[in-house]
Amino acid sequence: MLIQFNFKNFKSYKDENSLDMTATSIKEHPYNLISLPNGEEYIKTAAIYGANASGKSGVIEAFALMTHLVYSSFKKESEGKGIPIKRFAFDKLSRNGKSEFEVFFRHKDKEYQYGFVVDNKKVHEEWLYKRDFRSKLKYNTLFERKDDKIQCTNFLKGAEKFVDHVEDSTLFLSLISNLKINDAKVVYNWFLSTEVIDFSHSFFEDFMTGYITEKAFEDEDYQCAIEQFLKAVDIGLEGIRIEKLKRLSNSDDSMIYKIYSKHKTADGSSIVELPFTEESDGTQKMFCLFHFLYEAIKEGNTLFIDELDAKLHPLLLRYVINMFHNPEINKNNAQLIYTTHDTYTLTREIFRRDQVWFTEKDANGVSKLYSLAEFKLDGDKKVRNDASYNKDYLSGRYGAVPLLKEFHILED
Repeated sequence: MLIQFNFKNFKSYKDENSLDMTATSIKEHPYNLISLPNGEEYIKTAAIYGANASGKSGVIEAFALMTHLVYSSFKKESEGKGIPIKRFAFDKLSRNGKSEFEVFFRHKDKEYQYGFVVDNKKVHEEWLYKRDFRSKLKYNTLFERKDDKIQCTNFLKGAEKFVDHVEDSTLFLSLISNLKINDAKVVYNWFLSTEVIDFSHSFFEDFMTGYITEKAFEDEDYQCAIEQFLKAVDIGLEGIRIEKLKRLSNSDDSMIYKIYSKHKTADGSSIVELPFTEESDGTQKMFCLFHFLYEAIKEGNTLFIDELDAKLHPLLLRYVINMFHNPEINKNNAQLIYTTHDTYTLTREIFRRDQVWFTEKDANGVSKLYSLAEFKLDGDKKVRNDASYNKDYLSGRYGAVPLLKEFHILED
């Protein structure tokens, strides 16, 4: 479960910004919260709104980059590649400076704080702390890194043997996660299980359709679950059939899978099959989306999705959101964080104010991320829980909307 994600000097985010999943003290929609035995509460979903090019996708990309560095920096070092950081480009200090990434997350009865400071050549700082709710409420240091010095404590036994074996551009966590050091593996595996999905690119859907088809062919229960999901969202399918074929290549023994959708004829007397590629883009997206929803809700993982609403009817988007809010479905406290332009779901009937987030870019090209719960109106007043969130947002009351100028397309 993600508690907080902080990042600085990444793309249009020059300054430090935080996506905080900690619930505020507001009282609406208690079923939208993950409530822990110690009284702490966290939100299940976060929707990020903003104008085009305001930095919505940048939030998702920042977390994706952090994940990528955690599980690949050890490998990249052996390949002699640098750190692929995209820093704020519009001032020299930031462009040549350092970027920072940090997460707080909970795993079972422990809370971890992990982060690092990097440029494109070197890891300058790195840290890992742990809080165990069964014994103490304070954080214990597992390791700290400052330039060329790494200090491990007794809470991370065995790791101290490898402090002299880590290269400048390698994260220490990436190195020790391959060893039998439990806390390091917990943090590493949490990043691996936290999916980051970009539905703005059609090639991703094509790739995932092939991946999911293979899984569905091998697992009848999984295929049945997909069929039930597609029927539940009223796409008009009666089922699917998957055909396994060998690739027509002498040098490739791998298999390919063709999927067909089943439809009833008009009189209901028989079934007609169509290649799944002939289904609408929205139907193919729901097929692809199922895998990530299924895995997240089954395992209680956190799921990031860029442009979740693309190609989806607003009622389908609402259906997906309600899956995470419904405690009868989301029994393991999975979380969904997504970017969107859809304002149909931007209502007080669906969201708490601390679940709604905005991105806005100023005249200097600097983006900021803020929640509706912390936003202040004129007179330093907070947004009321009976406000019309979508209407007020589109009218520009909360910022984060495009400032359009008059333009005559055919005028000389």
